[in-house]
Amino acid sequence: MTDAIPVVVDCDPGLDDAVALALVAAAPELDLLGVTTVAGNVSLARTTANAGSVLELLGLPAGLAFHAGYTGPLGRYERHPDEPIHGPGGMGDVDLPAPRPPEPGHAVDWLARTVRERPGEVTIIAIGPLTNIAGLLHSHPDVAPLIAEVVAMGGAAYVPGNVTVTAEFNIHADPEAARYVAESGVPLRIVPLDVTRAALVTRADIDRLRAHGGLARVAGDMLAYLARGFFASHGIEACAVHDALAVAALLDPELITWQRAAVTVECGGEFTRGTLIVDTRGRLGRETAVSVATGIDADAFRALLHSRLTGTERMVST
Repeated sequence: MTDAIPVVVDCDPGLDDAVALALVAAAPELDLLGVTTVAGNVSLARTTANAGSVLELLGLPAGLAFHAGYTGPLGRYERHPDEPIHGPGGMGDVDLPAPRPPEPGHAVDWLARTVRERPGEVTIIAIGPLTNIAGLLHSHPDVAPLIAEVVAMGGAAYVPGNVTVTAEFNIHADPEAARYVAESGVPLRIVPLDVTRAALVTRADIDRLRAHGGLARVAGDMLAYLARGFFASHGIEACAVHDALAVAALLDPELITWQRAAVTVECGGEFTRGTLIVDTRGRLGRETAVSVATGIDADAFRALLHSRLTGTERMVST
């Protein structure tokens, strides 16, 4: 498609990151320019290996740009365990091909070159901690006005967090980076837990994917692993596919209800560190320039996810 949106996916795979990458690969509306990785769900070494395996799984071209980024938060040292809720190594019990290696050079520098080459065109889909994006805006300040948009999965606007009472994982993993991005003025849409929790993929949805074969089956296996953990925690046979919803926000923005707000992140609170602050009433004294997702047509999202993952003709090597 000549009018496809040029996108970069910045991720920390993670099973839902893998499903999000599959959704990007299956979308003719999106022109995937490259994939960058950041520490988050697991260490940078693991997120990069996982991403490399997913790129092979999806049969994406060998020449697709692929770069590793930051090993942890910009402002402090933090070790990311390799035994998260996504299972050993971060990819559950799914068999994956050997990973392709990342290219030389830091993700932030590649992002800067890519945005400069296509000013006003490139959308960054940020589905991990915002460390790489903050690093990009800080190290290459000329790039911010050249970015078409950042669509970020993260935060909990009006609902409880999933790491602390108020904080969501991606934001909590590097609050300083998230605050830098939120206050930078870069065009920003945020897809928080408010909508990802309201659009659960059911056991029936997962079974339909697994029965289809190919890419849909592998995605279904990934979601089945997440669903087992969700059932253990919540007693519900379903799971949230957080990161895929950030991709869906690009594919069909009308799936989602958006609220304009001024946004920042709490970095210093003993109990509220990593909390996304959404201000629609001018209390922060800044322009309400960020779009925050507050509502979702859950049935339409599930239908989109199913149709795209089952409609792809990519061969899957498993």
